[in-house]
Amino acid sequence: MNKKLNKYDLVVIGGGPLGTPTALEFAKMNPSKKVLLIDKKGMLGGECLFDGCIPSKILEVSGERLNSFNKLKSFGINLTDTHPKLIWKAIVNKKKSILSNRTKGAQKKIDSIDNVTLKKGSASFNDKNSIKIVIEDKSEEIVYFDKVVIGAGSRTFIPPFNGNGVKKAMTNKEFFYDMVLPKDITIIGDGPIGIELTQILSKLGVKVNLIGNRDNILPMIDKTFSNILLEKLQKDMNVNLILSAEVSEINFKNKFFEVVYNYKNVIKNIKSSQVLIATGRTPNIEELNLENASIKFDKKGIIVNEYLQTSNPNIYAGGDIIFKGPRFAHTASYEAHIISQNLFFNRNKFKTDFDKNSWVLFSDPNIVNAGISENEAKNRGIDVITGIYDYSIDAKSQIDNEDFGLLKFVVEKKSLRIIGINIITVNAHSISGEAALIITNKLKLKDLVNTIHPHPTLSESFTFLAKEMMGKIMLERMKNPLFKVGFLIKKLL
Repeated sequence: MNKKLNKYDLVVIGGGPLGTPTALEFAKMNPSKKVLLIDKKGMLGGECLFDGCIPSKILEVSGERLNSFNKLKSFGINLTDTHPKLIWKAIVNKKKSILSNRTKGAQKKIDSIDNVTLKKGSASFNDKNSIKIVIEDKSEEIVYFDKVVIGAGSRTFIPPFNGNGVKKAMTNKEFFYDMVLPKDITIIGDGPIGIELTQILSKLGVKVNLIGNRDNILPMIDKTFSNILLEKLQKDMNVNLILSAEVSEINFKNKFFEVVYNYKNVIKNIKSSQVLIATGRTPNIEELNLENASIKFDKKGIIVNEYLQTSNPNIYAGGDIIFKGPRFAHTASYEAHIISQNLFFNRNKFKTDFDKNSWVLFSDPNIVNAGISENEAKNRGIDVITGIYDYSIDAKSQIDNEDFGLLKFVVEKKSLRIIGINIITVNAHSISGEAALIITNKLKLKDLVNTIHPHPTLSESFTFLAKEMMGKIMLERMKNPLFKVGFLIKKLL
């Protein structure tokens, strides 16, 4: 083997939203450097494209369009003689087409850069200076590196359930690969994946049993907001909601699954034609042999510093595989830029700032979060004030017959800077970008007061809430005698 030919300036493990943009950005900035991108599938896109956010949103849009027929009467449209019909094959073909186009687009970008090579295979560290690649035919190849970026992602965490049905049950990966619409299904897990799939499948006519192990859903968000969504789920005729239940067994017999669970110390069971496990994520670290490269990690992922550098100074990591940080595709892309810049300058110049992260849960209604929560602010000792805007008074929401939901600002009291935004309403995703810009640019209430939003739009709510909060603040300040004295002195001067 020619060691020189198999030497790369940068090796990137994983062709997802962290690995692909890192390889592309670094290669473009360093045309003389050799870059190797290794991916198990040999197709670029990662979990988000193939098994997560993209296929789920394709189904979500179809489900929402189907569900919208039931709302037409409230808009003065009567379709009594027309019944919408779900064409599942068309939805499957749409998914295949979009995934194919997106991965081909990424491949085209890679092919356009001469100094990037894509290899299909499984990567693991041979030692501190080399990586072993196992190809599909089980052949092996050793490559050497100067720097490495790890973006190998995560997979569904499967709890130690008993029963012969555990291995037959699906995760999001199998569901989106097979794309078979079940008559009924039991979903275990009341986190973002479980909630999204529950509502999507319900709109597509599937009877869903949703089992959660808490008395509420979505523990990572403001309880006021999760309760609104919980109430919506409780009213859904296609959803059988089972909370505060601990699943112990998944059995499979006579083409049916039986899920056994403990509810308030009573053992119960429920049957369905399919089971999907959505009980959180676990990083893909087992096959990497990280210890061979002196990389510190634990069961929650690879340990990195604020620059996304591991305990081995020549190796960086990001995305779902790291111990800290939000686990979203868009956050991984943000991390990719930080890593590629630090590699380009050959020193740690750019830090992560996850306080400006934002995300959208494509539930019905949507939930948006940007910045940090009120609880997180209080845990850090930040003195905050909050404000709530009710979408029941919103013009656009009323026009759309979706006049419910809330907008919440978390504001640093001293500076009046907005450090957190929470939204729950239909189509909240359409204003999530503005929420992210407000947080990232550290805007204050006065900045939104001075912003002119088009009318009628959902984005007006940002200014309405800012004006309301500023009005209350001014009234409070005017009650202070020192404020009045200061105002008079300023006027005289």
